[in-house]
Amino acid sequence: MSLSLAENALVRPHGGVLVNRIVPGADAEALRRRAVPLRKLTLDARELADLELVATGAASPLGGFLGPDDYASVLERLRLADGTLWPLPFTLAVDGKPFAPGDEAALHDAEGRLWGVIEVAHVFRRDPLEEVLQVYGTEDPAHPGVAYLLARPATLVGGPVHVLPLPEDLPFARFRLTPRELRARIAERGWRRVAGFQTRNPIHRAHEHLTKLALEQSDGLVLHPLVGETKGDDVPAGVRFAAYEALVASYYPADRTLLAAFPAAMRYAGPREALFHALVRKNYGITHLIVGRDHAGVGSYYGPYDAQRIFDRFSREEVGVTPLRFEPTFYCLPCDALASPRTCPHDRASRLELSGTKVREILRAGGRLPRKFTRPEIAEILRQHYSDGASAPAPLARRARAGFIVWFTGLSGAGKSTLAQALCRELEDERPVEVLDGDEVRTYLSKGLGFSREDRDANIRRIGYVARLVARNGVVAITAAISPYAETRAEVRRLAEADGVPLVEVYAEAALESLTARDVKGLYAKALRGEIEHFTGVSDPYEPPAAAEVVVRTDRESVGESLGRILTALEERGLLEPTPLEAAS
Repeated sequence: MSLSLAENALVRPHGGVLVNRIVPGADAEALRRRAVPLRKLTLDARELADLELVATGAASPLGGFLGPDDYASVLERLRLADGTLWPLPFTLAVDGKPFAPGDEAALHDAEGRLWGVIEVAHVFRRDPLEEVLQVYGTEDPAHPGVAYLLARPATLVGGPVHVLPLPEDLPFARFRLTPRELRARIAERGWRRVAGFQTRNPIHRAHEHLTKLALEQSDGLVLHPLVGETKGDDVPAGVRFAAYEALVASYYPADRTLLAAFPAAMRYAGPREALFHALVRKNYGITHLIVGRDHAGVGSYYGPYDAQRIFDRFSREEVGVTPLRFEPTFYCLPCDALASPRTCPHDRASRLELSGTKVREILRAGGRLPRKFTRPEIAEILRQHYSDGASAPAPLARRARAGFIVWFTGLSGAGKSTLAQALCRELEDERPVEVLDGDEVRTYLSKGLGFSREDRDANIRRIGYVARLVARNGVVAITAAISPYAETRAEVRRLAEADGVPLVEVYAEAALESLTARDVKGLYAKALRGEIEHFTGVSDPYEPPAAAEVVVRTDRESVGESLGRILTALEERGLLEPTPLEAAS
């Protein structure tokens, strides 16, 4: 099959024809001369990104910036005036001297570089408040899309554009494939069912899991991260793209994966933008797009599944791209696997989930992300960005200098065992780790002991002895026992330090009300009714640590958040340090 026939077999562009507003190279000089006497318009980053999408055909069927009829129809109906589905207004704002239909203007970027010419067919004004309410569903200036629009001029010009061949020095030039270029590569591989993945965030293990689920159902996968303008606290495109390159190089099949840069700017328009992302991906030759939880959202302005539900308003034939509606994925500690709410029986406290805010907090503090959350290569790229802004270095991993003890203390049900197992899984690939759980020690090492003060102390001393023994031999000893008495815990610490074994105390703190609510066996309720004697925290004392190295609030934090802070504390004390992967292997 010839390449042209293979390309013809791909999904049709939106509107039926793949637009091309880039002038041939032979006509470029004539366009430059045409632009010399024209009034200059300086496009901001979003307008420039929209111009590129129009020029290359990514925004087909658009051939320029919208006029008043198309603009009003997009706001009210999510359609162009001719009825073609289109959810976002591509507009060009102007200030100063007015234009008139029939004028032309030279389009420049912020550095003064000429990009092309617009033939002004329409001059009109918008109502910014109406637009933000229609597009974003809010007029709250804290929304980044609203803030942007309210700061722009209200006068708009619309009309067709003529664009010079794209500059060769654009960021990610090698990966900045136009729709025609990406379609050609898809056709060369003979793909028909093509999955696409859109993200503005660094890729982590849950994203990787979703993309590989999509790859199982497709001929090929296009990883298509957005590299246009995003809000200030998002991870910069260069850092995100470096993470994608590292991941693709090691963890995806080369013959079934394409990595390309999507030059759009983020609007944070939630459902409308999710639909837009699907329509433009059709122009790139993608047939199925992963649409996850809160796709293109920000804050709490949209419901978590609004971006998936918007596709139900239109026919499959009209959209032309099938949304892959995946549930949010996370690492479940009891399952020891990536899972979703549809496959995992455990509660949210068992999930290793980190918000973007928490990821930034951990990295800015110099900490490391758990291996179950993200690949170590990706974590190191992000850590370097947040620590000193240096370019992405060679991948790093964690190395421990010697054995040490991590001593979890806290009331029953506070999450000590869960965190101990999570920490074990995080470290066990790189060095020996042993977990000494209080219940297991009572069964095998302290059988016959009761719950008097003396017996409880004897049990804790035995755990401390075994922990010191294994730590002296280079093992990380992780203990999880209530250990209610401060004096006994201090004794365990003194003996460990006398042996040259570092001990880090982690206090798993949780309010009694939370522990009672999560107690499926009802032991706390029975103890509060006086039906159980010697129940620590109710009928027996618990003495909280006065100066634990780490305090985790397990009734307020996810397992991932707590684990991240524990790892950071271990690194700050020099117990874990980065080292090249090659040296660790």
